[in-house]
Amino acid sequence: MNYTLEIAWSTKDPQILTEILKEGNDNLLSFAVENPNCPPEILEEVLKRGEDNNISWYSAHNPNCPTEALVEVLKRGNNDWVSLCAAKNPNCTPEILTEVLRRGNDDGVSCGAAENPNCPLEAKIKWMQVIGKIAKEDPTKHIIEYEKIKEDNFQDLKDLL
Repeated sequence: MNYTLEIAWSTKDPQILTEILKEGNDNLLSFAVENPNCPPEILEEVLKRGEDNNISWYSAHNPNCPTEALVEVLKRGNNDWVSLCAAKNPNCTPEILTEVLRRGNDDGVSCGAAENPNCPLEAKIKWMQVIGKIAKEDPTKHIIEYEKIKEDNFQDLKDLL
């Protein structure tokens, strides 16, 4: 069957999207995987190819992309656009985002994982310390001499009189 870009982008029929995948027309397929109605199985199938192209990028970006497919992309450890989209996808679990940050890389994929709302705060902080974006806090910087506070407070009262 001959499908148009408009059909690939706007159809709600998963059968049509499946047929577009089978046809192998990359131009149509990039619109099909960007379609918000694209079935998770198609997105997963595209990501299994392991390619760094627009079709994979749109698949990893699609909110229907299954968690398992995103995990596989991120396990590869590539610093590419597909991995970045996978790290930002809301279907990424806190566990896989933590694993990405544990690598200690200062790259786009790690930044994407840290920006994901599912990323645990503790994992972000540890990663930022590892890559030098924040330093470990020196607790001695915050010790305030009690006598100095008392003196200052007393001086403020004197000024009021």
